[in-house]
Amino acid sequence: MGLLGMALFAAVAGSTPAAAPRVAIIDSGVAETPELHGKLIAEYDMAGADRPAFRPRYDHGTMVATILSRAAAGEVAIVSLRIDDPAGCRPGANPPCQPSAAPIVAAIRKAIDLKVDAINISLALADDPAITAAVHDAASAGIVVVLAAGNNGLSHPGNLAMARQGFPNAVLVGALDAAGQPWTGTNRPEPQAQGYLYVWQRGVDVPTTLADGRAVTGTGTSFAAPIETARRIANHRRRTA
Repeated sequence: MGLLGMALFAAVAGSTPAAAPRVAIIDSGVAETPELHGKLIAEYDMAGADRPAFRPRYDHGTMVATILSRAAAGEVAIVSLRIDDPAGCRPGANPPCQPSAAPIVAAIRKAIDLKVDAINISLALADDPAITAAVHDAASAGIVVVLAAGNNGLSHPGNLAMARQGFPNAVLVGALDAAGQPWTGTNRPEPQAQGYLYVWQRGVDVPTTLADGRAVTGTGTSFAAPIETARRIANHRRRTA
C-alpha cells in the first residue's frame, strides 16, 4: 500500500468510519481524479509491486469507480485493490490483465479483513478453486459480491462458479443498452438459471472518466456492475438505518 493511500485511510477511517458504505474495487487501480477526491480512502497493490497509490497504468478501474460514485450519489467510500500485472497486458489483451489467481484471491481476502460492505469485481475471472473459495468466504461474512457477467455474447454468464459459491450474497450483472434491451455483447443468464443471481443494469455508453479526468463513455458488463453495487449498498443502508 502506498504512503498516500495509507494516510488517506487513516484519516477517513479514524474519523467517520460509518459515514458511507465501504466498497472494495478489485481492478487496475483508481486515479484520484477531482471527482473522486474524498471518495478514495485507500489503495493496496495486491500484485506485489508496491506501486504509488492512485497512479494507475490503465483507465479501467477509474472508469468503474467513477460510475460507482455517481450511481451512489457520492455516498460511498472506495478501497482500491489493484491487481493488474506490473508487466502490463500482452498484445491484444484488454486491461486489467492478471494471469495469476493469487493477487485476486489476496484482494478478496483483504476486502474481507477490511470488513467492507461490498466488493465490485468488473473482471473475467478464471474458474479457480482458490478464487471461488475466497468469494464464498466473503459472501459468508455478509459482504455483497458483485461480478460482471462478461462480454462474450454467450447464452451463459462468466464468473458462474463464483456466483454460485457466493449465493445469495453474490450477483452477476448483465449489460443493457440505453433503451433497456440486452446488449448484444453481454453474456446472458441460462434459460433455467439455478443456484445463482443474475440482474441487468445499463452497460452501454455509460458516462464516466479516464484516469486523467477526461469524460468518456464505457460499454460492457464491467460498467454495469458498479451501478448494481451502488444499488445494493443503498438498499443495505436503508435496511440498517
